[in-house]
Amino acid sequence: MDKIKTIVLTCDRYHHVTNHMITMYDKTWSDNPFVFRVPWNEVYPDFMKDKWGDKIDLIKTPVEFKKTIDGLTADLDGDEWIYWACDDVYPIEIEPERCGIISDWVMNEADDSVLSVSFINWENDLENNPVDEVEYEGLRLIRKKSVTNQWQHHFWRVKVLKTMFDCLDEPKDLAKEMDYMQKEEKSQKFWDLIGEGKWYMLDHNAAIFGESTARGFNMLLNCAGSFYENNLEIPDQFILVDVVRIKPNTAQWRGNIAETKNSLILIDLKQKIEERKLIGDGI
Repeated sequence: MDKIKTIVLTCDRYHHVTNHMITMYDKTWSDNPFVFRVPWNEVYPDFMKDKWGDKIDLIKTPVEFKKTIDGLTADLDGDEWIYWACDDVYPIEIEPERCGIISDWVMNEADDSVLSVSFINWENDLENNPVDEVEYEGLRLIRKKSVTNQWQHHFWRVKVLKTMFDCLDEPKDLAKEMDYMQKEEKSQKFWDLIGEGKWYMLDHNAAIFGESTARGFNMLLNCAGSFYENNLEIPDQFILVDVVRIKPNTAQWRGNIAETKNSLILIDLKQKIEERKLIGDGI
């Protein structure tokens, strides 16, 4: 299977979140085609290189968002396919065979007019009234009529990612500021890309994704649970909260719907984490 460069938006502070994301791709899709391009700023993440070897490519960049993207894509042609993967999103479940077929189509069959492909049938895209579709190896891809879910994980051409960030100013504080920037006139060039090429999504969901953090310092319940289940240490900088966020909105996590709260699970999880720490201290 051809290797696909995966552009990861992260920084030193969130390398443990990035490591969790890569862990979940390895767990849910062990033969995935990705080589993760992970930026580092001041502290080289030896623990990630030791764990993942040539599965990751560590690239030194400035900490700023826009400069990070520039550094990760500087040597790439605008028409090259990448997999766009913010560290704040991770896979919970993946259908490896179907996602492998889609990856193969992207790398070997998609013509130059295709700009984006997603494993997910995004629920807010259902009203798009697809203008055409593609069938490949028994799977059906639907063409979209608008750009949606741009912060989720997708196959993109490099020029799509670069255009999105070229339209943004550097956030002064939180990454969330970029959501508001995308509502400004300056970002129209990015939204207009829907008319400059074809954007496809699978006609069903071949993956379920979870959101990792909120506001930079809160770790969501579903992510904290995944850290625990995979025996990963949760950095002290994060506050565990009882919020569950998963995508698409039709999915569930431990019986909880996509956007919900569950204080009882959080209490139980915190107790388990503390018990594990005590066991570790006693060894």
